[in-house]
Amino acid sequence: MVENEVSINGRFSMKINFNLKGIGGKKSQIWLTTTINKERVRAYTGLLIEPEFWIKTTRTQVGERASEDSALGNVQLKYNKGINKGLKKILGYCHEYGIQVSQSHLMSNGMEHNAKNFTNFINGKIRGVEANTRKNPVEFINAYIERKSQMVNKDTQRKIVNGTIYNHRNALKRLQKFCEDKHIRLVWELFNTQLEERFTAWMMSKNYTANTIASQYSIMKVWLSEAEIQGLITDKSFHRYRTKCQDVENVYLTEEDINKIYAINFEDEAVKEQINPREQIEITRDLFVVACWTGLRFGDWKDLSGANIINDTMIVHTHKTNTTVVIPLHPMVKDIIAKYNGVLPKSTHKTHTLKHIRKCAELAGINEQVSLGRVKGGQSVIRTGTKSQFIMNHTARRSFATNMYLRGVPSISIMAITGHTTEANFLKYIKVDKLQHAKIVAQAFAH
Repeated sequence: MVENEVSINGRFSMKINFNLKGIGGKKSQIWLTTTINKERVRAYTGLLIEPEFWIKTTRTQVGERASEDSALGNVQLKYNKGINKGLKKILGYCHEYGIQVSQSHLMSNGMEHNAKNFTNFINGKIRGVEANTRKNPVEFINAYIERKSQMVNKDTQRKIVNGTIYNHRNALKRLQKFCEDKHIRLVWELFNTQLEERFTAWMMSKNYTANTIASQYSIMKVWLSEAEIQGLITDKSFHRYRTKCQDVENVYLTEEDINKIYAINFEDEAVKEQINPREQIEITRDLFVVACWTGLRFGDWKDLSGANIINDTMIVHTHKTNTTVVIPLHPMVKDIIAKYNGVLPKSTHKTHTLKHIRKCAELAGINEQVSLGRVKGGQSVIRTGTKSQFIMNHTARRSFATNMYLRGVPSISIMAITGHTTEANFLKYIKVDKLQHAKIVAQAFAH
């Protein structure tokens, strides 16, 4: 509990309050307020909290503070305790101020108790303690990323996934590399109207894709919005950074492709000669095929050992969206589950998984030539190769959505399994060419 009364041996007393100031986002700023000689004094503490976790002074409990209710969960509880620790530290600064004022008669340069002196003293303490973090964007962003790793997604009530933290750290490294190459100091003043043009040109010269560039600015806007809230950046230019991603061409596996992959016989001598017997390539193949018939993300199909299988359905609680999906079991999936006596194994590491999947596609003879277009380094690039070379872990989910769509399953039913909440995002997964669209319409005419 935060005590908000400062008293020094009867010679000095001061009542401190902490109040919230809304700033338009989810979090509010915590401000110190007091009255000195009938003059209202306010100072920003540098702390932020969501109003729902804030407790005001009551008759039985003195001092505004963050809730430390254990029911909040470990992550939020840890954050709130950090807020209260910060408030106590600031009250300690107020106590230091009180000592200086109360002992001013003993000093040649004594401090008079007034609004100006208090404001200068308390702001100097708060800003001084955080000077390095607040003035140095790299330290500020690193501190934000560290906090983010402990944050909770407000929509799912789950911790931020590791992939998001990885992307933030990569974005910071990319920005630092740009500054290093261009001999630019990474300071808050860097984020002006000229940055986007210069930074984009540099990323294009490094052959980054259009979506990587868009993602870079999307992540930077998160940091800069936080810095703006804390008064570290006043240039509004960053709000106009472009973050729109482009649709990327990707392959999908037809039902015939999936059948070929499932038909691989790993006991065949010719196959054995092409694989490392110590690797779990057969397990990877089986899990990938399951994913092709369930539409699950890699984050979910990499470990289905705890999946709930009831009455020819698989019930999975997805990690990314924190939703439960009910998936009917394809005969091929039933066979794979039976193969492992009802408990599916865990996959190997993501990198090895991708290597295994592409090897399986190669062994299955999925070698048709494909050409995929993308924007890279500011230019349209056409990549040509065998379909097996372009398969990704996510191809399974894309294949499920496309194959079900081609079977005529209503989009809303497919979305109920994939977990997509908007048809626009769902349709990005559908990899159907013009000829296939024409066949779908012709079938409709036939009925």
